[in-house]
Amino acid sequence: MNTTLRSSTTIGESAPAGQNAFNWNISLLNSPAGKARSGGDWCEAFTMSDEAVAVTIGDVSGHGESVAETMGTVRATILSGIRDYGDPSKVLSEANTVAYSRTDDVIVTAIVAILNPRRRTLTFANAGHPAPLVMTSDLHGFLAHDVRDLPLGIFPKHHAADYVIALPADALVVLYTDGITEHDRDPLRGERELIKACRAAYDRLETDLASAIARRVFQKRRGRDDAAITALRESRLARPRRHDDLHYVL
Repeated sequence: MNTTLRSSTTIGESAPAGQNAFNWNISLLNSPAGKARSGGDWCEAFTMSDEAVAVTIGDVSGHGESVAETMGTVRATILSGIRDYGDPSKVLSEANTVAYSRTDDVIVTAIVAILNPRRRTLTFANAGHPAPLVMTSDLHGFLAHDVRDLPLGIFPKHHAADYVIALPADALVVLYTDGITEHDRDPLRGERELIKACRAAYDRLETDLASAIARRVFQKRRGRDDAAITALRESRLARPRRHDDLHYVL
């Protein structure tokens, strides 16, 4: 992965006596296809307040530098919408207007999510994107969405649902693009590989989870598509940073 971009940090806070502290490790990886310097996938996380961390990931149809401009436009709309509205489905609706107006007939899948690290909840809307994976010490599952949560750019109006998930203690949440699970053109096997890679990274308490997961998924074959991963894990082991230290763009 010659042009892979990666980053990782921990957010959290100390707790008063008798109460539990919370720490969340957040890592991102974006790997354009081949030797391209940019591509059609993006992932980002940034702190909105003490109780809200915004996360978005998306994928513009096609790959490499030919779709990078469209990706940048749609991503910028989503980031602006998160700051203006904070409502995931509303943000996707605004991004759909931009995607639908493009003349290059692109299709965009995307997720906008808000993590409340203190309450351990994830509020998200999904526009036809691969379902996030949630893993604990003994369980895992994909956060399925409704079939009506369509990709962006197909119809002039977009009305995705908002979902609110209560996350288990010490949960790992992984958002990814189809360049991760379809690198070998076998989505079912790709999901199994992703689960196995996430389990290994989870059990070994990896710090840069996104990179560790990608290494395990791509150990046999990288594939020719752009790929991105965002991994969020609650942990009591990492030393927290101040909330305003967190701002990633990949």
